[in-house]
Amino acid sequence: MIVPRRKFLILLACGFAFSLLGFAAPVFGVLQYVYYLVLVVLTGVDIAFIPRKKELTVAREHEKFLSIGAGNLIRFRVANKSGFACRIELRDEYPGEMETADDRVILDSAPMSIAAAAYQIKPLRKGDYRFGGVQLRVSGRLGLTARQYRYDIPTDVKVYPNILELKKYLMMFRANRLEQIGYKRPMHGGENEFDFLREYLWGDNYRKINWKATAKHRYPIVEVDEKEYNRNVFTLIDAGRMMTTRYGDLTKLDYAVDASLILAGAASRKKDFFGLLTFSDKVHSYIKPSRKNRVLNEVLSALYKTEADFYRSDYLAAYRYLMHRLRKNSIIFVFSELYDRIVSEDLMRLLRLLAGHHQIYFVSFEEVEEWAKGEDLGSIARKILQEEQIAEKETIVRELSKTGIRTIRVNAENIKQKVVNTYLSV
Repeated sequence: MIVPRRKFLILLACGFAFSLLGFAAPVFGVLQYVYYLVLVVLTGVDIAFIPRKKELTVAREHEKFLSIGAGNLIRFRVANKSGFACRIELRDEYPGEMETADDRVILDSAPMSIAAAAYQIKPLRKGDYRFGGVQLRVSGRLGLTARQYRYDIPTDVKVYPNILELKKYLMMFRANRLEQIGYKRPMHGGENEFDFLREYLWGDNYRKINWKATAKHRYPIVEVDEKEYNRNVFTLIDAGRMMTTRYGDLTKLDYAVDASLILAGAASRKKDFFGLLTFSDKVHSYIKPSRKNRVLNEVLSALYKTEADFYRSDYLAAYRYLMHRLRKNSIIFVFSELYDRIVSEDLMRLLRLLAGHHQIYFVSFEEVEEWAKGEDLGSIARKILQEEQIAEKETIVRELSKTGIRTIRVNAENIKQKVVNTYLSV
């Protein structure tokens, strides 16, 4: 299909000026015909030099797994097998469960070459999805017209928890620069137990320089001592109706899942054991605490399958299931939500029971509901209810702290950093 471009429409409109001038002098009427004749010839030349559909090849590329709630790069490579240069405007047919600021990709393609460009897409739900075709609008060298093509290149993709954030954490951990992305640096030393050698970084203790290794490599090498904790780090994730609330772009469960994934990465680098349990009205998944290399893959697979449902969570059933399997004293992060004393009675009981055997950290989301202004009777009543709910929640948190249960207050922006930093501080 041939589509006129904006430049062609502007030039076409300019021709009407000769019609107006033709009332004053007939010669302008002749010039109008000449003008339109030249425009038609140029348009024909422009169309003739636009590459045909069979002369263009389109390929879509992306990571094996996309990350929920993060900007994932979708790359395109367009091979131009013709002898003509062109400008290509590309639009992708992406799944409706994803969003992007701009799905339009512009490429300038030289003759007999391959052009590449990319755009970012943000998935809002985990699961299996399919990209459809790709629409191309190919303009000629003069930019007067374009040919529009559609290429059917369906691509299946899986959306996982935020793997990009995990990769960033592990990369910055290796570079000893976790502070740059908001995480604490793991505590080294204390047991005088040698762990490994690495290149000297700013801030390292110069007394730990290994002079023999330094002379061999010709740059400073330091010894790193690290405590061998062998601790159990465990996450208990409520996937019931209390976690279905949307908190920004994602649900509370999605943020809990992302934080658990980063926590698993941090625990593996600290050589601690990591495990998890997800539940609602029943137990959905359980991973025994482990520090084997495959534990991250097991955690990722379990969290990928975790979806919030609208059943009432059975906290006591989750406790009974866990206590038969987790006998070693552990650091447990509980992801759920308090509402009021009546609704959260079973949750409070679960936390107190766990606190008798383990070190408990309860992760609570800060309220983001818009406060009522109190301008009319309905608004005043709503404001009073909001204040009472907040006050009751604060009372519950204080009561829990008296039994040794620490509450971590988080929001969508800092949940991963706060959870991981709390673990690294223990």
